[in-house]
Amino acid sequence: MPATPELSLNERRLVELIFKNKGVARVELAQLSGMTGATVTRLIASLLDLGLITEEPDRSGAQGQPRRLLQLQARRFFAAGVTFSVTRMEVVVIDLSGSILATRSMEVRTGRPEEVAEAAQTAVDDMLAELSILKSDVLGIGVSVPGNFGTASNLLKAHPFFPAFEDGRAIEAFQKAFDVPCHVENDGTSAALGEYVFASENVVHDPLFFIHIGHGVGGGAVIDGKPYGGAHGNACLPGVLYPYDQPRPSGQDLLANLKKAGFHLRDFEDMGAIPPAAYSTVSEWITRAGAQLRQSVRIATAFFDPARIVVGGRLPGDLNERLVETILSVPIEGPSRGLPTAPVSVSRLGVHASAVGAGCVPFFRAFFTGAVANSGSTYLNGRRPVPRTPAP
Repeated sequence: MPATPELSLNERRLVELIFKNKGVARVELAQLSGMTGATVTRLIASLLDLGLITEEPDRSGAQGQPRRLLQLQARRFFAAGVTFSVTRMEVVVIDLSGSILATRSMEVRTGRPEEVAEAAQTAVDDMLAELSILKSDVLGIGVSVPGNFGTASNLLKAHPFFPAFEDGRAIEAFQKAFDVPCHVENDGTSAALGEYVFASENVVHDPLFFIHIGHGVGGGAVIDGKPYGGAHGNACLPGVLYPYDQPRPSGQDLLANLKKAGFHLRDFEDMGAIPPAAYSTVSEWITRAGAQLRQSVRIATAFFDPARIVVGGRLPGDLNERLVETILSVPIEGPSRGLPTAPVSVSRLGVHASAVGAGCVPFFRAFFTGAVANSGSTYLNGRRPVPRTPAP
């Protein structure tokens, strides 16, 4: 299995600052990080050797000796992301900028998680071969699952539409199938992380709350630069506000409404070509679902005080845009006196939010400070621990 680069905590800090600033000089990096110039120089040397960053002259037109800017080398390392709908599996290969380099969409024809995982591994291998990417340059595979986690870390409570993942073997099956590190996360958290890392331009929205419209109504949050999962990985689920025996603002509810009206769409992929005769059914659903989601926006604002709330998931981009327009068409009462609700916007990652977010997980684990849970890490202050010599 390829070895993931082991960066110190301070190396991660520099990588994250370079990533967010899209080009920064060493002196500015020292100011932003609070490190001495000598420490920055030493750490930058190792990151240059790894090929993770480059240093190029600033050609912006200033006279005199041009500054040299540090930038992330987006095509040095790669990752894959896997996500699911009822009948299909989407697999993407992305680079460190979040750009999708290749994608596969395939029908899931089995109820065995091992076979699903093997099909995903084959798709990844085929795409890497087509892209001429070495397996040693792949940091890992993220799997975005449509479900929640039990009290044991290897227990997945899948959405009832996904029986292949319900017997508790899914996480182990994926981790065994891939020959690179595999990280399993729920789809709402994956989407939130992908939006936080890849979709912001010059402004970092932290905290960020993501309302994920998939088969259910899920969600995820990034707080202080880290995905927030709660005690078991199941935090941020706005779907609790909408009982299963009543109309819900979920993708499955929309499919059911379309079916009731005589339009039999099997899955989200079919929504890209909704027949004109179904437009009125879709509009009625958006009006009702948008009104329901105002409650999620208000409560997410009250609980997390996010800098931004993002709406996205598996619905086509135009439907998400209409949902947000409907949410904002009526003033939403703030969570308390004098407090406004958080700004609401559409996911910039569109229908690929969960897949790209899943692919983001290996990058985040390897290079971002938020993935270092313990501030007392042995990697602190720019020095890796010296391996212990085994006892004779």
